[in-house]
Amino acid sequence: MRAFGAVCFSLLLSAVPATAADLKEEIGKIASAYEQHFNKQDAAGITSLYTKNYLRVSQNGIEPDNTKFYEDGFKAGLDRLEVKVIEVQPLSENMALSTGEAHITGKSEKGDVLEINAIWTALDVRENGQWKIRMLTSAPKAAPPQPQQAGATATTTGNAPSGK
Repeated sequence: MRAFGAVCFSLLLSAVPATAADLKEEIGKIASAYEQHFNKQDAAGITSLYTKNYLRVSQNGIEPDNTKFYEDGFKAGLDRLEVKVIEVQPLSENMALSTGEAHITGKSEKGDVLEINAIWTALDVRENGQWKIRMLTSAPKAAPPQPQQAGATATTTGNAPSGK
């Protein structure tokens, strides 16, 4: 009986990584569909990837109309999206938390290059056997810190010798 229990336990442990990899692949399908809809400038298609009662949060706060949010972006000249899923964490059998990055490009009416690098976090839920986005939060990714100029002197705090 102990041997049977040990075999069952080892099978359970070996199934966890495959499940996590499968989950990341499933969530990756949402990201791929998101890219496809965006690159076709299909705002309604993007919104179809969300649950009926979704929550979309941007740097401006809660976006009440996701479709209009993307239509406005397309009107501004954004037309290309690349999404990278970095991590997916299962929360339950039908819920996962995913994080990633996005690179959005386009051109304004004046011809100026538009480029946005963003980070995002999504709460994904399975509805009727299909993964959907329940909540997506995104914000511009901070620029990397600028290197200090050559010859600049770093300052420190503390007690300096008094020379006494």
